[in-house]
Amino acid sequence: MNKTDSRTGIPIKLILSLAIMALGVIIAGVRPFDGLDKTGHIMLGTIIIAIALWIFRPGGGSFIVGAIIVFLGGSIAGVPMSDLASGFSSPALWLLIPAMFLGYALMKTGLGKRMVFAFFKRLKLGYIKILLGWFVVGLIFSLLTPSITVRFLILTPIAVAVADACCLEKHSKSRSLIVISAWSVAIFPGCAWQNGSLFGPVFTSYLPAGAMRDMVTPQLWMHAMLPWLLFSLLFLAVLYFVLKPEQKLIVTKEQLSKMYSDLGPLSKDEKGCLGAFAVLLSGLVLQIFLPITTNQVLFTAFALLLLFGVLSVKDISQGISWDIVAFFGIILGFSRIFEVTGITMWLSPILSSLLRPIAGFPLVFVLALYGICVLLRFLDVAQGWISAAILAMATPMLYEDFGINPIICLMVFICASNLFLFKYQQPWIGQTEAICGDNGWNSRHLLKASIMYTLLVVVFLVICTFYWQIVGV
Repeated sequence: MNKTDSRTGIPIKLILSLAIMALGVIIAGVRPFDGLDKTGHIMLGTIIIAIALWIFRPGGGSFIVGAIIVFLGGSIAGVPMSDLASGFSSPALWLLIPAMFLGYALMKTGLGKRMVFAFFKRLKLGYIKILLGWFVVGLIFSLLTPSITVRFLILTPIAVAVADACCLEKHSKSRSLIVISAWSVAIFPGCAWQNGSLFGPVFTSYLPAGAMRDMVTPQLWMHAMLPWLLFSLLFLAVLYFVLKPEQKLIVTKEQLSKMYSDLGPLSKDEKGCLGAFAVLLSGLVLQIFLPITTNQVLFTAFALLLLFGVLSVKDISQGISWDIVAFFGIILGFSRIFEVTGITMWLSPILSSLLRPIAGFPLVFVLALYGICVLLRFLDVAQGWISAAILAMATPMLYEDFGINPIICLMVFICASNLFLFKYQQPWIGQTEAICGDNGWNSRHLLKASIMYTLLVVVFLVICTFYWQIVGV
């Protein structure tokens, strides 16, 4: 995505971004679509311009530039500010903010690292035990924070430390296996339920209020949870055979115990963080019996981190990316913006006519939708969030017209969003390589893992399609 046109010397991504923005200007000015009024045309053109800025980020700009464009274009179109900013009142955004701070505290205090070493020092390590251990750790961490970034920032440096302790050669299959598996469990297991990653809360928040949002019930999450957890284990199993380790492990329990003891005694901040997370987990369990919400539990734990002095004023301003928060705040309001400007009403019959030929064939529909999402991921470098907005906009129509449940669309979206065929598709890859350097994975081994994932998802979705038909989704 950073290539340069040899004839002009201009970065290709700048050319593409200008071309798409020009398309947005033409739509807003010429108004070529029947059935869409002036307000809808201006808003649609504005959103296309913002999407170009978000995808290609010319000049390395921030996400907030696109957000400002949405506000500017929306005000020109006459859309009320309350509708343009509706995403900032979304419960999902206010679930995201304290959760990001909780994850940041886990990393800042070192408590996350201590928890991993405390777990591994009890094991007599072998490759299979390490993979299963990573899976358990990834599962636990996904309960503590929905932030995938925080999880891999904790787990991948530890994976390198374990590989070093095992005296595994750099660029070997053995080292790549340990580091890639740690990276994958930071991402995959947490996608099994709504609050284990940002994918669930953000996607479901795109859905319009009312019947469609109510369709995504805890029961339906169970229909997605078990398959995805099994897929996470299957990925690790297949990864083991693809990167069959050639070196034996020589690490001992004593070496792992030393890694843990080198962390020193539990610090004051770690104790405060531990107390906040104890309240968090207790509150989440008590939700079953008491009329308390997830947001209330998260804000209570967040307040405790501030009261205990674990987080400071500096952490509030710099601990999380407010640029990302602004981005989510805008795109969470897309469903409302599409609704009030008439884009949803205009687009629904178009999408319906395009999907009607395959909607009656569940397997064909699921695989076709996955193929479309995969293609979009080659352009949508914002981790698939723009694709999610487009897909979620069609989700109510898919349910009302064809009986296709939102949970199916969500699962396909997650499968495509986790693609890592190319580095630009996943910022988590570049960040991990920056942290681990040449002590991490071999790029050839990562490519093998990425191709394996892409193909394994196809098999997984075929199985899921029949499973969903059996359980009545």
